[in-house]
Amino acid sequence: MTKILPRQRAFALVAAAVLGLTSHIGWAGAAAERLEQIKTDPVQLRQFLQRMPKGGDLHSHLSGAVYAESLIRWAAEDGKCIDPSSGAITLPPCDSASNKISAAQYLKDITPNTSIEAMIDELSVRNYRRREVSGHDQFFSTFELFTPATWGRRGDMVAEVSSRAARQNILYLELMHSLGMFEVAALAEATADLDAPYGERIDHQAVDAIVDDVIEQMDQIDARRRELQNCDQKLSSAAPETGSGCDVTVRYLSQVIRTLSPAQVYAQTLVAFKLIAADERVVGLNFVAPEDHLVALRDYRQHMNFIAEIGGQFLKQRAGITLHAGELTLGLVPPEHLGWHIREAIFTAGAKRIGHGMDIAYDDNMYQLLEAMADNEILVEINLTSNDVILDVTGTEHPLLTYLKFDVPVTLSTDDEGVSRIDLTHEYQRAVTTYDFGYDRLRSFSRNALQYSFLPGTSLFENTLSGVMVAACRNDDVTASALTEDCSQLMQRSPKAALQWQLEERLHRFESGL
Repeated sequence: MTKILPRQRAFALVAAAVLGLTSHIGWAGAAAERLEQIKTDPVQLRQFLQRMPKGGDLHSHLSGAVYAESLIRWAAEDGKCIDPSSGAITLPPCDSASNKISAAQYLKDITPNTSIEAMIDELSVRNYRRREVSGHDQFFSTFELFTPATWGRRGDMVAEVSSRAARQNILYLELMHSLGMFEVAALAEATADLDAPYGERIDHQAVDAIVDDVIEQMDQIDARRRELQNCDQKLSSAAPETGSGCDVTVRYLSQVIRTLSPAQVYAQTLVAFKLIAADERVVGLNFVAPEDHLVALRDYRQHMNFIAEIGGQFLKQRAGITLHAGELTLGLVPPEHLGWHIREAIFTAGAKRIGHGMDIAYDDNMYQLLEAMADNEILVEINLTSNDVILDVTGTEHPLLTYLKFDVPVTLSTDDEGVSRIDLTHEYQRAVTTYDFGYDRLRSFSRNALQYSFLPGTSLFENTLSGVMVAACRNDDVTASALTEDCSQLMQRSPKAALQWQLEERLHRFESGL
């Protein structure tokens, strides 16, 4: 990952931007002017931001990214059952006497006077404010209700999410999944011994077998996605169908469920690192489940130490650590749990990115932490709607502006777009309407999603806001018919830079077409 230039070189950076990016400023000027004209028009603003190229979504849980309508339809197609009163989807056999109704029959019996609207509300946060339930509780209650509908459908899920991304001009997704985690948790429950030396705490041969099984599952997921999106046929044509999703690059983050026992969390962390080492599709790891959960709070430091210890055996793979940290507020948890999770994630576990980062105001040395995050390019994945629903934090109470003021890199992400009933464009629009961001800032959010992705290779930019590229490509222009030799070699060596260049080409087409 390219380091931010020292602050004393800021003037040189600005000078390079002025001298080398004059034409780029011209292209962006039209887009910036257009955005200012339509900021107060929600319809035109949505259209502008939907068309605007967005580098990627770095914080997206696959299980929560699917809309309830798809889950209900799959349940019906797969012979599963539903409980209309709770919204729960369950495995067969179905039994109407116990309120486990056939999902297929339930949909068949829908009349003009009945609907699935109540179920959709139960499986998402839609309309939660009309009920006596907090956004936090409603959000986290949905996963247990719909998880059985996802079994056997992960390829369909990736197809849905990547197709939605393509329709919004998104190039890249890092999707979190828990493949293999429950299997290794069961193994750890039966056999793990955390008091044993490293290498003997759990049966590594059994863990490797689980890793192999996960790789096979990912092969099946990718094959199903390509089948649904008809990707192999579209590869033979000059222009894949818009919105097909085939051209969206998908990578995975292995997510560790942190509300299980210490031995189970340790074993999951080991699986995550082994997956990163074994398969290029898995580019990183994360820890998931409510950060305010009793177990997550109790074991937080131990979890960070697990990552540090196991990561010491997987030095190359440590570059792919992103962690939910600081998704907490006063009142949700006691003050003693505020203000140190972000610091522990970065300085103990070695996180390169932070998800949420909401409680930074409680850190005993916040300014030192912000400076360290800026100097070491620790990106914050901002989830505006999720933070509103789960934590009830919006507007100026949100730390987003503080991160930007102190030059901490930021990108926008969705968290669980299906559960929240949103998409990434919605988050960009929310950022504009809430904070009055201009086009340059939005474009930096878009660029940052690739700049700080866990794709391999050198990043393209020295500064995503000004648009100053690394030396190899600083004299290149996206409108040129060919790249310079140095820039061409960078593209060949770095999948990350190559995808970033594609984003710049799309941004040019977007800006010049306004």
